[in-house]
Amino acid sequence: MNIKSGLIAAIAFVCAALNAFSPNAEAQAKDRFVYGVPSVISSAVANFTFAEELGYFDQERIELEMIPLPGSGVTIPQLLSGQIQSTGASLEPLVIARAPGQKNFPLIFVYNYLRNSVWEFAVLDSSPIKSIADLKGKTIGIPSLTAGNVYMTMAILKSQGVAAEDVTIQPVGFGVQAFEALRTKQIDMLNLWDSMHQALEMSGTKIRRLPMPKEFEGISSHGFSVTQKLLRENPDLIARFGRAVTKGSIACEANPDGCLAAFWKRYPEQRPRNGTEDEIKRREMSVMMSRLVNITSFRPGDSPLYGAYTDRDWTALINALKLGKQLPADLNIPLDTLYTNQLVPEFNRFDRDAVIAQAKSYR
Repeated sequence: MNIKSGLIAAIAFVCAALNAFSPNAEAQAKDRFVYGVPSVISSAVANFTFAEELGYFDQERIELEMIPLPGSGVTIPQLLSGQIQSTGASLEPLVIARAPGQKNFPLIFVYNYLRNSVWEFAVLDSSPIKSIADLKGKTIGIPSLTAGNVYMTMAILKSQGVAAEDVTIQPVGFGVQAFEALRTKQIDMLNLWDSMHQALEMSGTKIRRLPMPKEFEGISSHGFSVTQKLLRENPDLIARFGRAVTKGSIACEANPDGCLAAFWKRYPEQRPRNGTEDEIKRREMSVMMSRLVNITSFRPGDSPLYGAYTDRDWTALINALKLGKQLPADLNIPLDTLYTNQLVPEFNRFDRDAVIAQAKSYR
């Protein structure tokens, strides 16, 4: 190698090294983000996988990992220990934590995810139970004693004249074991969530959902909670995660077929085996859509900003928990200790029309 060629090679090496450590290269590095799913992985999270398929997490420089966890209560220690960065948690545990004598967890909700409550009261279609008031003396099946909805369920019962001592609460898990508990009448009512009840119905079991009292309609049930430390130290990470999820939800609504296909591509083992292609797709689509409608639900007059809470989401819950004697009647909980809308503008900072167009072109 002569001096000239050697000099050129050296310059090229230095340039490559500088490029490797340039701000632009650093900007391409992805942040790992672990999201705790407070149940099993199912098509209820298809909007996440569609966001992955369409490149929305890549655009936000996020490497997403989703892990299933058995209930919202279990997610709290995972958040506090830093094992997960966020989760789709039910709201009740954090409100309860703000009561005197409770562990005042340093968590906060940053994204209103399930804008309409997913929790339902399901009975067999042949059951004589017609209303929540009819549950007096009955057995209610819940996912687990750590499930976040237990508090609200007891408050709803109380509002209809059914005291805690008037019912038997029985943990039955979810999926097949919970379905069998209802089918074989080990329990009188199943208190699971939208997509799980839809799966039960699509498996051939005829069920009815009991009417929800008016005061409990249209209230958020789940959101993305994070530690106050993460919000304080890295709000940009949360904003990027929430923006990718928002895009995925809008895309899934624009192209449900593509959304479901992307879910099966990511989790092929979740694709049912029994039935014709049309039967399988029809059943699973109904399950996915039962969740999606609660993600994309906006009350009349609400600004269509994904992730945004209203005070009503929290005051209605607090009043319900007081009614159910889960909180002292005179307790005042500052709402800014429970949630913040500070990142909502970032969650919605993108071209929706472009997202919809991209989703509709996906095959």
